[in-house]
Amino acid sequence: MEKKFALLSLLIFLAGCTQQLKPGMILVYSQPLVQVEKDPDVDFEEYQDFTVRPAAEVDSGSKMNPIIEKQLLFALRNRFELFGYRYVDDMKEADFYLGLYYSNEYKSTYIPPTLTTIPWYVPGQTQTTYMNLYGSTGSHWGTATTTTPGYYIPMTYTTPGHYVGAYYPWLSVSVFDKDTNKVVWSSRIVVSTPQQDIRLSGQCLLDNLLVTKEGNPSFPFCGDPRKRREDLNNGVFGCGFLIYTLDGNNFYPVITGVWSKSPTERAGLKVYDIVTKIDSQSTLNLPRSKIRKMFDKNPGDDLVLTVIRGGKSLDVSVVAEAEVEAQSKWQKAKCAGPKGEITMTIKQAQKRFNDIDKKEIFDLIP
Repeated sequence: MEKKFALLSLLIFLAGCTQQLKPGMILVYSQPLVQVEKDPDVDFEEYQDFTVRPAAEVDSGSKMNPIIEKQLLFALRNRFELFGYRYVDDMKEADFYLGLYYSNEYKSTYIPPTLTTIPWYVPGQTQTTYMNLYGSTGSHWGTATTTTPGYYIPMTYTTPGHYVGAYYPWLSVSVFDKDTNKVVWSSRIVVSTPQQDIRLSGQCLLDNLLVTKEGNPSFPFCGDPRKRREDLNNGVFGCGFLIYTLDGNNFYPVITGVWSKSPTERAGLKVYDIVTKIDSQSTLNLPRSKIRKMFDKNPGDDLVLTVIRGGKSLDVSVVAEAEVEAQSKWQKAKCAGPKGEITMTIKQAQKRFNDIDKKEIFDLIP
């Protein structure tokens, strides 16, 4: 059966922050610059199935690292699966295919030594001395107080010369029509960051490239991609996830939304939990479509999720609930945001996905 889902954008860019970064976040020095173009003559509603194509198959002169490119393409694939498109291995079965280019140049600027002069305040002093005092009655011993007022003097110090630098990860994503091999949609994004691993910054760039600030996809998903996703069973759990890597090599599902009053909330599942196993089966480097199948259960069926939280591993047992019950009970979700967990109501979730009919069921379910 078909399920509806509300598309939630994970905001991941933090600037000038000292807190511990959550999965899918990087520090940045500037806001990302995004540029998108699409072919106005293409009917994007006809697209359903897609695949990815390494640059070496398109451009024999590509100098990109093939392993890094493959990892970035895997991240890109998971984003398009999130929007409801079906991934296929065979190019002949695809309606369109995806390609990307990346760079991660490091630029530094030398800041020469500088002399800075500031007014330096020297506080006043009060001095008391014991001395022999003379007067009309003769001499005697006593104390005398002398006060020196405070004053300013110029103080000059030198700031030594130093280098200031940043990485400038740049990512370009193109959508090719399979039949014509022509680009029908393209986009570019760049940001400055101290993060040197393009695989970590790249997945963040993809999130900002493919989803607008309003939470809607920037790719022209004409029609309703939700209807392209099929589930065999009608059990729901009430959580959403995205596939992320924390080290560049290992990709895991990360919980990005938990609906209130849902089975996952009652079981204690938290936003930013990293799911390493589902029913003892490893989730390492599995695409989103396979993770979804592992969540495809009937009401009353249970799952045991092994998650990493705060560096510790724990098991969370979750029992699926019927969709009809979920519709009447679930009201809002805790969703991953740049400063931690935020709350989103069903009404807000609707607005983020083309004003979905409130009577329909919303599941941030995998």
